[in-house]
Amino acid sequence: MLLDDLWFATIDELSLELRAGRLSPIELTRGFLDRIARLNERYNAFEHVTRELAMEQAARAAAELHANKWRGPLHGIPYAAKDLFDTRGVPTAWGTSFLRDRVPDTNATVVDRLEAAGAILLGKTAMVEFAGCLGYRYANASASGPGRNPWDPSRWTGGSSSGSGAAVAAGLATFALGTETWGSILCPSAFCGLTGIRPTYGLVSRAGGMVGAYTFDKVGPLARSASDCRTVLSAIAGADLRDSSAHDSAVRLTRGAAKPVRSLKAALVPLDWSKVGEPEVRAAFEAAAAELRAAGLSMETAALPEGPASEVSGLLIGVEALASFEMFLDDGRVRRLADRMAPRQRELAEPITGADTVKAMRVRESLQREMRDFFTRFDVIVTPNFMSVAPPVDQDLNEALPYGDPVGALAAACGLPGLALPAGTGKAGMPAGFQLVAAPFEEATLFDLGERYQARTVHHRKHPAIV
Repeated sequence: MLLDDLWFATIDELSLELRAGRLSPIELTRGFLDRIARLNERYNAFEHVTRELAMEQAARAAAELHANKWRGPLHGIPYAAKDLFDTRGVPTAWGTSFLRDRVPDTNATVVDRLEAAGAILLGKTAMVEFAGCLGYRYANASASGPGRNPWDPSRWTGGSSSGSGAAVAAGLATFALGTETWGSILCPSAFCGLTGIRPTYGLVSRAGGMVGAYTFDKVGPLARSASDCRTVLSAIAGADLRDSSAHDSAVRLTRGAAKPVRSLKAALVPLDWSKVGEPEVRAAFEAAAAELRAAGLSMETAALPEGPASEVSGLLIGVEALASFEMFLDDGRVRRLADRMAPRQRELAEPITGADTVKAMRVRESLQREMRDFFTRFDVIVTPNFMSVAPPVDQDLNEALPYGDPVGALAAACGLPGLALPAGTGKAGMPAGFQLVAAPFEEATLFDLGERYQARTVHHRKHPAIV
């Protein structure tokens, strides 16, 4: 394997080299840390680098591998974690400047599970302040500055897992943990040319992670392939006594656990490109859909259940976020956030009554019933992810992304899993992508289909030229 390829290699590839002794976890980790030292300022990928911890974990992994004590495919693999996951003895600032002295004394469950699997923590990735749950209009809504896209640093990486997207796309980590309340894994995956999985709500414990909107938040990886996402999700999924919402039933994520691809029935959900969206991204999506058909996937155009999913998800996320960050609203620290929208959230929410909230909850339950019925007729949804490539970092995001997200709104309201996949390039050679969405706890279907697609394409193997 050529040296330059190490930084963009998959977990599968690196694990094979590490286990065979042809690659040392110490050398690999030191190489990533040196790249971070050289390149991080260019992309604002990391908020805090854990160099000493990483080298300690790398030395432990090297000793265990030398003694044939293999923990699994993540043993010796360097990764990064979004800076809303607690890490023992390491600052965890939630994307803000005023929490940079917040040092937890315990790890988030997902960090413990990755450590148990032998993965090596390189550091904490930058993020949009409070994961964007109090709203933001510009990419610089982060104590670390705007997330800059490795494909073009004048463009955004996507939020709120901005640093996680930048770290993986720039070859500064093999994978990174992100979170999604509504779009924060799929967005940076689309804009950075990555593969990312938004798991079913409750599949992964959120214990030790910042709460944005409790009934919406989900944890998942951004990585280089569907196979890598499967590997990471398998390590972090499962019940947790620290999180009562964590699913307590075994979910099969292994290959072949779902129906064969040729037995699946997919709903092709097109978006309205007549007024918004970029033709290059549309062409990339249509090519991806054609590739799935050629791989044996049966597809028919279908309409999503009608209902105010965007309004319901937006209202409930907003009121939950007000509860989550009440302390910072009360003591005035919210005014120290970079974006001017956050301090206005109480004012904007004043017209919302308790009755409005209850009605939204009931509509949400109705949407969930309709989607359960939808998935009795279809196994998976195939649809665009974003209708345009990454916007400039200094552009108002409301102007840069002037279109709705109907599938994302339903997925947020119903806790549905989604897999973001690269589909080629759009305007200015920037990455374009699409998404697959399935019924709750059908991640194996998404992975099997995603792996079939990536076995036929090379989009996930492309990466920016990092000088």
